[in-house]
Amino acid sequence: MKKPIRTLLLASAIALIASPALSASVNDYPAGLAASGISGSRHNLGSMGKVLRSTATTEICVFCHTPHHSNTANGLKPMWNRGTSAPTSYTAYGATIGGTTINNTDIGSTSLACLSCHDGVMTFDNIVNAPGKDGVVNGGSDRGWTFTMPIVWEGLTTSPTLHNFNTSSPITCIICHTYTRPAERLSLGLNLSNDHPVSVAYSADRAGLRATNTTINSIDLASELASSAAGYASGNLAQNRWAVKGFVSDTATIADLLRDGKVECSSCHDPHFKNSSWDEVEGTYTWNPDMLTNWTWCSGEDCSDGQFLRRIGGNTGSGVCRTCHQK
Repeated sequence: MKKPIRTLLLASAIALIASPALSASVNDYPAGLAASGISGSRHNLGSMGKVLRSTATTEICVFCHTPHHSNTANGLKPMWNRGTSAPTSYTAYGATIGGTTINNTDIGSTSLACLSCHDGVMTFDNIVNAPGKDGVVNGGSDRGWTFTMPIVWEGLTTSPTLHNFNTSSPITCIICHTYTRPAERLSLGLNLSNDHPVSVAYSADRAGLRATNTTINSIDLASELASSAAGYASGNLAQNRWAVKGFVSDTATIADLLRDGKVECSSCHDPHFKNSSWDEVEGTYTWNPDMLTNWTWCSGEDCSDGQFLRRIGGNTGSGVCRTCHQK
């Protein structure tokens, strides 16, 4: 490995420890605010994206949606524009401690949509209706587009051909991401049995789950914790607001997070919502200043996109988990 890369890795490691928190306050996300920001997030894969991007198109929405010729297999919606792995390709969670069994064929369309990038199998450019004329391939097709990060250092001047999170290119994601390995975390693989169960029926009489008609904002997340919890990070745990149906809400119920009464990936994550209010992940995404000069000018939460979590304040105090689980 060439010296500039070693220097980059060392500097990045130092930045992970020393960089200041830059997240927005939970007060910057009042009820009624649009849950938006996809253009400036990691989900913008077009040529004007800030992180991973392709020169093949300037479009943003095309990587997931199309107004015509959408993929409706396995109940996919709305206007889905990606090919997906078959539900039977996955190993579902199986039997839960609550007595529910999730079979491979049970994986819901909402989670299949997320997995169409995050299973590490489907390529980023496997889309049904490509920009321009004569671009329709029913069921989706790899377009042969190259995805790169805007890096110009010696050793990385030749753009690697990245097609998915598990790229086998000689220049891989972990050359620079050795310490935090975000690419690995973002690739769930086909085995879903070691993650939070998805496509599982929400049963309020199991796993300490609250009733589905519970208003999320009414849940007291601070009372059982230390007295400092109520005022922590601008009252993070005292303001339990979630992004629901495109807006930050203080009236939504737990039922609004479910899909057909089930927990799916989208119950906790909104792929369109750049949520910069979670201070506790700052250190794992902060970059060295030299990298910022040549790369995306992002730091901390601005790089992580708040993991697209729906809860304002992220998972501080396990607020995401404890919203549903009364433990």
